[in-house]
Amino acid sequence: MEPTAVETAPIYSENLPNGQSYLEWGAVWGGGVVAVATTIVLGQFGGSAGLALGEPMLANGDPSWQVVVASLWLFVTALASSAGGGYIAGRMRSRWSDAAKTEVEFRDGVHGLSVWAISTMAVAGFAAVAAALSSIGVEATTASDIPENVVEYTRTISVVYGFSSGAAAALGAGAAWWFASLGGSHRDESTDVHLLTPGFLRR
Repeated sequence: MEPTAVETAPIYSENLPNGQSYLEWGAVWGGGVVAVATTIVLGQFGGSAGLALGEPMLANGDPSWQVVVASLWLFVTALASSAGGGYIAGRMRSRWSDAAKTEVEFRDGVHGLSVWAISTMAVAGFAAVAAALSSIGVEATTASDIPENVVEYTRTISVVYGFSSGAAAALGAGAAWWFASLGGSHRDESTDVHLLTPGFLRR
């Protein structure tokens, strides 16, 4: 008996010309814009609904739970914006036929991670500008004018909120990668977009 040839999917069947990349910036920028817009909208909603970081101390001087609520809202905002932007980048980029499934998933994930990086830098830039503008005209207050418990609690808030921001950013990176891979899978499988939207939003 003659041995039967086993067909395997090639990782590369063709090479890109020099100077070209598998990274499609049109899809990345589109996902990045959506991610930034989602962050702004959720930030506005959180501020109006009392979910953003407000007064850390109650009127009687006790600590407020607002810091915990604001930290949780950071996670929601980071996951939602990164997931939406990553999915769009993964689904909108061109279909590749020159790579195995695992390689395609990696390329889609890199598109999502690029969306996360762009949107994170953009939001950080906006936050830095807003902080600089809000500090203009604020009267300086000496440390002796602030009660010791308020100073100590403010330090704790800075640590908790800083940790929450870093953790939310890390989770956002994972969400962007995973949803970009999901978007690429839906593109390759020609998944009907109506399956992803509620019935009342369909035609």
